[in-house]
Amino acid sequence: MKKLFALISAVVLLLSACNTGKESDPTEYSTMPTEYIEATEEATEPTEDETAYNIFTDERPYAVMIDNDGNSSRPHAGLEDAYLVYEMYVEGKATRLMAIFKGVEVPKIGPVRSARHYFLDYVFDNDALYSHAGYSPLALEQISSFGVASLNGLVYEPKYYWRERKYKGDYHSLYTSTGNLSKLANTIGYRKTTDTLPFNFSTEAPAYKGESATDITIPYADFYYVKYKYNEETKLYDRFINSDLHPTQSGAKLAAGQIVIQFAKSYLLGDGTARIQLETTGSGKGIFIRDGVQVPITWKKAGRTEKLKFYTSDGKELVLDPTRQTYVQVMPETLNLNIK
Repeated sequence: MKKLFALISAVVLLLSACNTGKESDPTEYSTMPTEYIEATEEATEPTEDETAYNIFTDERPYAVMIDNDGNSSRPHAGLEDAYLVYEMYVEGKATRLMAIFKGVEVPKIGPVRSARHYFLDYVFDNDALYSHAGYSPLALEQISSFGVASLNGLVYEPKYYWRERKYKGDYHSLYTSTGNLSKLANTIGYRKTTDTLPFNFSTEAPAYKGESATDITIPYADFYYVKYKYNEETKLYDRFINSDLHPTQSGAKLAAGQIVIQFAKSYLLGDGTARIQLETTGSGKGIFIRDGVQVPITWKKAGRTEKLKFYTSDGKELVLDPTRQTYVQVMPETLNLNIK
């Protein structure tokens, strides 16, 4: 009987590890972990020093896929603590966010959603541990073939991820924390240090000169657009979804210190589904925005695992300020980007 039980247990574990990655609708889910309850009870307003991003630590960052599929996915948790956030299309003209957390403790992040293959290009740029909840078939194939450090929430729920359902069948409901992701990475045996940063960051970033940019609108879809409005007092760009401030569960206002717009070709993947391809390797154009000013840039990425680099019109590599939250907005050139 002991041998039979051991065999059955092994089969169950194998099936879990070989999860297909399809986004699930389980009827059972865990409650909020104790660590999060304690953190919220002791929460205080951060000081100016506490909000600085500690990106020069050798801690390997976490790249977390954040659901942005309609109002049911919001308000978001944890985005205010990411030093870098990427936003780009998934199928149906919805967007998904990938937040990068480095050198910071975040008690709640989410909702976590599934991977798409072109997000991996930016995972490589950050040498990140990749947190997601399932994957598209091509993302699954490439996570395996490239040896991506995957932290799949659909496999490691409920120990390292938990559910907070608002209604039956709610799949915008999976959350995690940097503490849980750290424990999971230790359990799997992933490397926890890195000397990689995705861009050219410097505390002596120059004040670029260019045309005014105080109101930016990115119309990803008829039902969804992103807007940034420059705040003269804070010198930051308040982030809006449609006409409202981007909602967060903590009540924190999301405000970008600098915005990189990367133009990339987008078209149907051709696999018989609505999934898309984004051409995030090669070269292209873009716009950099900071301190109420916009400057034209170009980008180059020689291969999937090569570093993405941005350049100003004089051929010098773009310098980003590490003390400010950065948003990278990947979008097709065909969209009617509006900058005032």
